[in-house]
Amino acid sequence: MIKRLKKFTPPVVLLLLLQLLPLLIQFTMLWITAWGPFHLSFDTVKFWEYLVYGWSYAATVYLLGILVFTKYLRSWWLASAFAWLYFLLYTINAGFVYYLETMIGPYFVWIIGPTSGSAYFLDFITKWIVILIVFFVISGILAKWLIWWNAKALAAIRSRWLVVLSLLTFLFWLAPIMRDRGSFQVATAVTHAINTPVQGAWRKDSAFELLKLAENPLVIFGRAMIVYRLKPLEPHPVGDLKAMSGSLKTWHLPLGPRNYPPLGLKPFNHIIMFGTESLSLDFLAPYNKSLPPDLTPFYASLTNDMLLNYQCVALPTQPGLAVTFNSHPNIAGLLTSAYENSLVKYLDAQGYDTYFLMSGPETFLDDDKLFKKMGFKHVIGSVTWEKDPALAPFIEDRGLMDQKLYDIMLDYLAANRDKKIFIQIMNADTHTPPRAYYSTLEYPPYPASLTNATSNPYARRIMSTIFRHDYDVGQTIQKMRDRNLLTEDTLVIFTADHNFPHNEGLNKIPGYPSQFFIRLPLAFISGQPLPHVDVNDSFSQLDFAPTIMHLLGQPVPDGWWGESIFSPHPAAATVSKFGRDINVTTDDGTKMTVSMDHPRNAAEKDLVTLFNSVYTNPPPDDFPAPHLN
Repeated sequence: MIKRLKKFTPPVVLLLLLQLLPLLIQFTMLWITAWGPFHLSFDTVKFWEYLVYGWSYAATVYLLGILVFTKYLRSWWLASAFAWLYFLLYTINAGFVYYLETMIGPYFVWIIGPTSGSAYFLDFITKWIVILIVFFVISGILAKWLIWWNAKALAAIRSRWLVVLSLLTFLFWLAPIMRDRGSFQVATAVTHAINTPVQGAWRKDSAFELLKLAENPLVIFGRAMIVYRLKPLEPHPVGDLKAMSGSLKTWHLPLGPRNYPPLGLKPFNHIIMFGTESLSLDFLAPYNKSLPPDLTPFYASLTNDMLLNYQCVALPTQPGLAVTFNSHPNIAGLLTSAYENSLVKYLDAQGYDTYFLMSGPETFLDDDKLFKKMGFKHVIGSVTWEKDPALAPFIEDRGLMDQKLYDIMLDYLAANRDKKIFIQIMNADTHTPPRAYYSTLEYPPYPASLTNATSNPYARRIMSTIFRHDYDVGQTIQKMRDRNLLTEDTLVIFTADHNFPHNEGLNKIPGYPSQFFIRLPLAFISGQPLPHVDVNDSFSQLDFAPTIMHLLGQPVPDGWWGESIFSPHPAAATVSKFGRDINVTTDDGTKMTVSMDHPRNAAEKDLVTLFNSVYTNPPPDDFPAPHLN
């Protein structure tokens, strides 16, 4: 019976459809995983457009790979290995969508690497990850059996099938390029034909997420490995900037010497930075005027100090903080460089003991190695906290609960009253998905206005998390005052690593914008009066490090791209990168886009050179004393 079955050769179409069964399992698992994080919806044309496109693209590449190995290389086991690799990429992508709401890219390939990536999945193993792994193994075994069972039939398929599959693969690869150029708009044509309103997952932000889901994982991986290979910044002496003075003016870039007037402040020996996870300014009332005013009463108390146009230029956490601490917009270059111009290294040279306190495990995505490379002497997270029996009950999901982390910061600050110390606090409660369990920690009841603000469960959950975060930070500042820790030599910073990654659920929060990069909070308080700043001026993460150096009365490195917010005439452009384009927004609101691969003139070539370079004048051993009145 088995021999008869083995001799049976199904028709070509049926043979190819059989090979797609294990791929269908993996494709389905990815889209099911993305349903919640990407807030997908059946009721839109855009969803079905990308679902059909994604499956067709995935199936075509998969069949083409199997046929090449079985027909031309005569190797069923190589075809099987190809199938296992294909499914592994689907499983990895599903894991990234589940935890980080994104897909694998150059950052994860070149910065994280396979070792720490494996550790990442082990650190955050859950029932769903186990299910993904089980289905990966089932799919791999099924694919191996199907390829082996039909190896001869696959090898005998006519070459015209490979030509057709090759042509389809090329067309599927070309389709999003044509769409971006406006010459291939399937959903637009369909909605006009059936008179369907443009709504829901049609939105541009959701289309971006759907495109990520529909992209072929092998193409994503190949692009990350070859096309978008990350390269470190090229070091140059600051003297080289003189030759580009004209281009610096064209792009409104302040690179070079900056002579800010002294602010007349007493020295700050203690710097506390709440670099809150994924905290968009538009989560906070009254800065988002559509939100109920009692949602964030503590942040509302900072109205006179909170910048209203402090722009995010990089995400997620490691890129966001790399830009913040290094005042340079080239994320890929920073993360693969030696952080020559890191603010943390300048603080270390001034005698500060530098701490990076985090809720999550310090081994997460090699955070301990990366932030120590950036200059932090101590990177401490839940791998350390869980050894303390008093803290262990408050560690769950992504790590230590914020309220306990902030208490640890207060203890570190109290223990270093007579020393210079810089503490960056990286919480986890506001990370997506927001924390749902808070153990025995006590919080005030949610205001009724929160319930009335939106009926969407996901939006309510985010707003509830922000309410609790506001309470935690407000209580921490009150404890600082009660313990006499908010003194004249203490500077407290309220900001974020990046804005909350946009998804469909955020559209249900009143007044929340739909852009990819949006406003972040930035405010300072101290036991001594701070200089006035026009909170309506436009700034970005690039301006953070120069501002800190100005507050300390220290010279700003020539190679930094930002300006102090306390500069008499701040005019630095906001610069970010999206794909292979550099986006520049000047202080007057003018927006310009420069292709990194095809600069059109000398000024654009200079901008690309500047973007790929770091200009250094290493910090001297002894900084001059802070300027005082």
